[in-house]
Amino acid sequence: MADQIFTRGNGYIVGEPEKDNGPNPRYILDALLEHWYLFLIFVVLCTAAAWGYLRYSTPVYKVSAKILVKDDEKGGDIPGQEILQQLAVFSNKSSVDNEVEILKSRTLMQKVVTGLQLNTTYFVEGRIKESEQYGNLPFTLHWLSLKDSIQKTIYTIAPVGEGQFELTRGNDSRKASWNDTLHLPEGVVKVEKSGLPFLYNAYRVKVTSIDDAVASYQQQLDVRIPNKQVSTIDMSLNTRIPKKGEQVLNTLLNTYLKASVEDKNRIADSTIAFIDNRLVIVTQELSGVEKNIQQFKQSNEIADIAAQSKLLVEGSGEASKQLLEQQVQLNVVNTLLGYIRDETNNKRVVPSSLVVQDPTFVGLVQRYNNLQLERERLMMSSTAANPAVVNIDQQLSSLRGDMLSNLNSLKQSIQVTINEQEKNATAINQKISQVPAKERIFLDISRQQSIKQELYLFLLRKREESAISKTSNMAIARVIDDAKSDALPFKPKRILILLLGVIMGVAIPAAWLYLRELFSRRVLKKKDVTNNTPVPVLAEIGHGNGVLVTTGVEARTPVAEQFRALRTNLQFVLSDITSKCVMVTSSMGGEGKTFVSTNLASILALSGKKVVLMEMDLRKPKIAERLGVNNREGFSTYAIGKTPLPKLIQPSGIHDNCYLITSGPVPPNPTELLLQPRTEELFKFLNEQFDYIIIDSAPIGLVTDAQVLARYADATLYLVRHGVTFKQQLQITKDMYLQHKLPRINIVINDVKTQSSYGYGYGYGYGYGYGTQPAKKRFMGRWRKKPALND
Repeated sequence: MADQIFTRGNGYIVGEPEKDNGPNPRYILDALLEHWYLFLIFVVLCTAAAWGYLRYSTPVYKVSAKILVKDDEKGGDIPGQEILQQLAVFSNKSSVDNEVEILKSRTLMQKVVTGLQLNTTYFVEGRIKESEQYGNLPFTLHWLSLKDSIQKTIYTIAPVGEGQFELTRGNDSRKASWNDTLHLPEGVVKVEKSGLPFLYNAYRVKVTSIDDAVASYQQQLDVRIPNKQVSTIDMSLNTRIPKKGEQVLNTLLNTYLKASVEDKNRIADSTIAFIDNRLVIVTQELSGVEKNIQQFKQSNEIADIAAQSKLLVEGSGEASKQLLEQQVQLNVVNTLLGYIRDETNNKRVVPSSLVVQDPTFVGLVQRYNNLQLERERLMMSSTAANPAVVNIDQQLSSLRGDMLSNLNSLKQSIQVTINEQEKNATAINQKISQVPAKERIFLDISRQQSIKQELYLFLLRKREESAISKTSNMAIARVIDDAKSDALPFKPKRILILLLGVIMGVAIPAAWLYLRELFSRRVLKKKDVTNNTPVPVLAEIGHGNGVLVTTGVEARTPVAEQFRALRTNLQFVLSDITSKCVMVTSSMGGEGKTFVSTNLASILALSGKKVVLMEMDLRKPKIAERLGVNNREGFSTYAIGKTPLPKLIQPSGIHDNCYLITSGPVPPNPTELLLQPRTEELFKFLNEQFDYIIIDSAPIGLVTDAQVLARYADATLYLVRHGVTFKQQLQITKDMYLQHKLPRINIVINDVKTQSSYGYGYGYGYGYGYGTQPAKKRFMGRWRKKPALND
């Protein structure tokens, strides 16, 4: 064969097994073309199924929204936050990640579901499916109370008359008037009529628990951050009704923003309440401190201790000063008294610098000094006896008496004043000595008053600031894009579904063909042989319609040409030996040993060779029966000595050069007969008389007859039948090949279907003029029908 390389070694002709280079595109293409009707049927069916799915599936829309979060890490801030931070009672560090988790929270979604009553959905029946209704409904169910855990329940509501409706659940039904309150197993509900007309005869109302509805919408909600560099949040909700999805998402956003403001207001209210409570306590404490100050001042006769202390110190200094002045005045008076009483000073003037600041005494001193000056002038011109001088002396004596009397009075007055001032100074000094203790006590009380007063003023200021900040509280985020649905549904994708239908239409039959081949236990293609055994494939024989396909009309069929190829390849196998004994065997019965051996003998005889065909399957002989030859005598009778050798060989009726040795009657001990010496004598005689000996032996996978005959054979043709031989049975050929149990073993693949796509056949008869059809018909047929892969 062209795809094998034969080498000689140890008496065997060894072929190099074909290498598996992966899938053959031509093989795959031909396999697809052979089963084109399957692909067409499945493509049509799958495309129709895809169209039906698109026709009756409910489209799902994506509703999107975007918000901007005032993130602290990215410059965001909460108005008024710093006020309460100063009190160390308010600290709210917000971030985008936190807000994402809040938006995903069950609490927030539960408020939306409860507010919109999303646990109640309305449907109408169609010809194929039911469709959900939302918005323009002729009635609505408002649940006044609903149980926490309820099973999914379906009610049917149909109008009856003008003002009534019929409520049906399973086999139970009741009539009620619109806007009535009904007590149902799920809770208390009020059925309100909206005034819109009934477009359908009946509506189906599905009621689920709040928890189930919340969980469903949480699964449909997607909240994510586009990237870590921004503080925006993208939100999307999958919904079957765009209007409903937009309302749900907008309500969720409004609930989130409202909750954010409520949180801030709740914190602010809590802060204001805390400040009010502290103000009450601080006011009571401040009042108590102020009462203590009042009592302290009243008991100590203090209006302003600082001013009074200052006045006391100033009074003490003033008293000391006045006392000193009085003492100076007393010394002056005493000096003047001594000066005036001194007789030596009678003729002298009284010093003016020592004049006491007394008007009467000052007048007397002036008159006295004037008289002294006048006397001195008179004495300059007269004597002491001068009457004018005497008169002046008398006046001076009288004035000295008056001055002494005045000075004594002044002295007493000054002395009294000094005594009084000393008493006052002593009293002042005593008060001054008491000031530090009172001032310390007063300072303690004043300090408490100052602390309480500062705290009171601080709380008042912060309360006003908190009240102002509460009025200016805003949500932590703002809406950039309101909820808006896409114009087209994102599921199902029409083009993708249709394309998937076409792909499935191609994939299903392709997968079936592949799996049929993959899990097949039998030989279906040539690679099944080459991958499981090192024994080379000598030839491939197509499906024949009779016992002989190499003679008569069948001689020009593709199968006959394949036997000619087998004959040619066999010559290469036996080219180095003179005697050419070929044994045909297989793994089990029914693989075509009789068919192959008979036609091989026929095709060799047609080449002018003298051939003998031996029916050595002594257990189930078939050649004689199919050729219509008498089988009363044969090898079994020859082995036991009942039939002579010349009588054993008879014409086959196939060709003049082809002879036949039948098996004879079925013996009880076939293997022992093959071991008789007469068997060896028979083969020696046949080798001398014939060019080719074809042995049709028993299956080697069942009995050992073929191994016994192997010592007489020069080559072995091991038959593998397409679709019949098991892949596991090819291990027999591998064992025989590796252990050299059979001479020059080669595989012949039999009964290959020429119309199959499994890689067998050489295509003889397709366009080469070997058929019996007219040339034009063969030529046109070649174009009408693509050859199979084994052609």
